[in-house]
Amino acid sequence: MRKLLTLTAVLAAALTTSALAQQPKNVFTVVRPTQWGAQNFNPFAPGDQHLLPTNSAIYESLFYVNTLNGKVTPVLGTKYTWSKDNKTLTVSTRPGVKWHDGSAFSARDAAFTFNYLKQYPALDTSAIWKNGLAGARATNDTTLVLTFSKANTTIFPYIAGQMIVPEAIWSKITSPLTETNARPVGTGPFTFDVYSQQALRVLKNPNYWMKGQPYIDAVVWVSTNSNDAALLKLLKGEADYGYVGQADPVNGYQKKGPNNQFWWPVTGDNYLYFNTTKAPFSDPAFRRAVSQAVNTANVAEKAYAGAAKAAHSSGIIPGQQAQWLPAGTPSLKYDAAAADTALTRAGYRKNAQGVRLGKDGKPLPTFKILVGAGWTDFITMAQVVGGDLKKIGLNTQIDQQAWSSYAGGLQTGTFDMGISWGWGGGPTPYYLFNQSFGPEYSAAVGKTAPSNLSRYTNPAVTAALTQFQSTSDAAAQKKAMATIVKTVMADMPWLPLTDRSEFSNYSTVRFTGFPTAQNPYNSGTADDTAGARLMYLNVKPK
Repeated sequence: MRKLLTLTAVLAAALTTSALAQQPKNVFTVVRPTQWGAQNFNPFAPGDQHLLPTNSAIYESLFYVNTLNGKVTPVLGTKYTWSKDNKTLTVSTRPGVKWHDGSAFSARDAAFTFNYLKQYPALDTSAIWKNGLAGARATNDTTLVLTFSKANTTIFPYIAGQMIVPEAIWSKITSPLTETNARPVGTGPFTFDVYSQQALRVLKNPNYWMKGQPYIDAVVWVSTNSNDAALLKLLKGEADYGYVGQADPVNGYQKKGPNNQFWWPVTGDNYLYFNTTKAPFSDPAFRRAVSQAVNTANVAEKAYAGAAKAAHSSGIIPGQQAQWLPAGTPSLKYDAAAADTALTRAGYRKNAQGVRLGKDGKPLPTFKILVGAGWTDFITMAQVVGGDLKKIGLNTQIDQQAWSSYAGGLQTGTFDMGISWGWGGGPTPYYLFNQSFGPEYSAAVGKTAPSNLSRYTNPAVTAALTQFQSTSDAAAQKKAMATIVKTVMADMPWLPLTDRSEFSNYSTVRFTGFPTAQNPYNSGTADDTAGARLMYLNVKPK
């Protein structure tokens, strides 16, 4: 109790006198491992520019699409249907919703929001209009009709996740890029209260459309300057929740208190990318053999002490495998002897000294493995990979680079091998494969590729991606996905190394209702997302 009182005193010092006149009873406290900037609640501004509650507590989207399993949760939209040609999306919007200023929400606000993105293209960061949206109109107060120039059903998560703003307010804002929106008006479960350099608070919306929720009276975010500082607040009982990365969450957090829990759902993977524009990585047989020589289970154990597992070599995350991984598709099995034999068979024999030779008979060079400077998990992965490849006669060197050089090397194609996360993802594997291997996401060496880091394309994959996005038929999409998985696993333009998780840590001392593996109602994110909104709606005081 003393620890909670201490935190209350800290917040009292940070928050203004006017705010202290309101004393919410059940306050849910979130600690974050970083500082924040100016008072900005612009939902169109990038996430590193606006403050935390903007898109998680204040503004709302039409739907929430869970990236773990693709489940769609209605928010301001209640249902949606595609036309037979998949060029018209009709959304029913929720009646009886009020903006924070008391005015009524309608489908006209949603139509305005999408047309506002067209009016100011810099706001359309998901490229909704560039990817086929041709028109947005409200046919009445509860019906939004979106028309498309081409069939592209995979655009739905971006439509669903767009934060909706009130036309009455934003129609008067002519400089939305620089608008700070200091007193935000949304439809969300909380309203902005006060902000200081130490704390930020939102209060329960008494007129929220979801009757009986939220169960808490306020959410307070407390800033720190590091993961260690944020973790300490959790351990001391000064916070109920924290999105905090740790090397060993079991021993570093869970076992240090009976109410300490964590749920780190897998939302992506870490990969060893091969630069397919450079020999010998341009040879699929070489890439397959190298992939088979790496013990990914050992990579995961060494890098994350058991907190993460080896990734499936398809790249499909566990939560999506049941629906999208073709039946009977095994993960690539580690076998150094088989890899050694495969390299020789492919024309890469060894000399008397055990050095691997190229097809020209000359010794292969020492290959660099690009990682971020000081990123201990990636460095550890590179060390294990290098040790495994040494066993089959390949020499490697770890190349640590600062962020700009690291990202620049990956995107301009000047690396040999590189370790990074999947530069794409979504509620189905389509989003990962499309952004990773779509021709439009690639570029010539020296030019910046948005996300196709391997610079790998294959006509079969490209055609299957097009087929997937042009239909809303589940069977047709599964058939397309089977083609993609089969082709990618045969060519191995990358090697999925380890699962990559969110870092959801919480204490059940005062609250219950957190998302868990048994109840994964969001994807474990607590940043400024619609998924975090679900957590703030579902946590309950004990």
